[in-house]
Amino acid sequence: MKSIRALVAVLLASSIAACTTTGLTTKPQPTPPLWTSSYNVGYTVMANCLAAQPIAGFTGVAQIEADTAVVTLTLNDGTPMSIRFIVQRTGPGTSVVEWRRLLTVGGWEPIDGDARNRADICGGLS
Repeated sequence: MKSIRALVAVLLASSIAACTTTGLTTKPQPTPPLWTSSYNVGYTVMANCLAAQPIAGFTGVAQIEADTAVVTLTLNDGTPMSIRFIVQRTGPGTSVVEWRRLLTVGGWEPIDGDARNRADICGGLS
């Protein structure tokens, strides 16, 4: 009977250790931004500007909430892509823009440069 209890205790401890070491108990980390830049433009103005201009054939849809706005790029039929600007308010009239794209093939793509140019134009840098 003692050996069965010991075996159960070992199996229970092993299963708990496996869950904690394999990351099953933690949330997956978000994909880091491909670039981040600060601008002297309010976050709502920046988000609306980014959504107003198509990038590489994609249309932007802005979702503006308190202190953060997300501009998701969509196909012409409205299908959302895993491509987005995240605009955060950093102070009165200032914002930070992050560019996130889930699918990358070999790193930097032309759309990444187009997105940076669009953000610079909306932020008054170009």
